[in-house]
Amino acid sequence: MRVLLIEDEPTTAKAIELMLGTEGFNVYTTDLGEEGLDLGKLYDYDIILLDLNLPDMHGYDVLKKLRVARVATPVLILSGINEMDSKVRSFGFGADDYVTKPFHREELIARIHAVVRRSKGHSQSVIRTGKLAVNLDAKTVEVDGSRVHLTGKEYAMLELLSLRKGTT
Repeated sequence: MRVLLIEDEPTTAKAIELMLGTEGFNVYTTDLGEEGLDLGKLYDYDIILLDLNLPDMHGYDVLKKLRVARVATPVLILSGINEMDSKVRSFGFGADDYVTKPFHREELIARIHAVVRRSKGHSQSVIRTGKLAVNLDAKTVEVDGSRVHLTGKEYAMLELLSLRKGTT
C-alpha cells in the first residue's frame, strides 16, 4: 500500500514511517504542505496522511487544494488538535477520517485499512472472488473454506489485487 505522509515533526514522521513500514506499507514523506500537494497530484497513493500544522501552509489549505484539483485519494488527518470544530472543518474540506495525536498504532493501521477499503468500494473486510476469500482485517486467505498460508509479500500482492479487482 502506497502512503503519502505530510508531517513536519521529524520524530513523529519517523515513528509513523517505521510503524507503517513494519506492516508492509510504502511510505513517502514530506514536511511541507506545498510539496505534499504536488506529490498528491502527481502520483497515485492509496491514502494521504496529513498533519494540519505545517510550516508553509495549513493542512486545511492542502486538503482544499487537493479536492479542487480533483484528487480522489482518501485523506486521513493526523493532528494534535482535539477540538470538535477542527474535526468538523476537516470533514467539510473533504477529509475521510481524523485521528488525534497521540494515537495507538493498532488504531491508526485499522483506520488506514478501513478508509482505503471503503475508497476502493469495499465496505466489508472480506473480499470474495470465486472460491477465494481475502480477510483484510485478519490478513488471512481461504480457498474453498480452507486456509492458505502465504508469505508476507504473497499476501500483500494478493491483497492489492483483491482491492483493485475489476480495475487491473
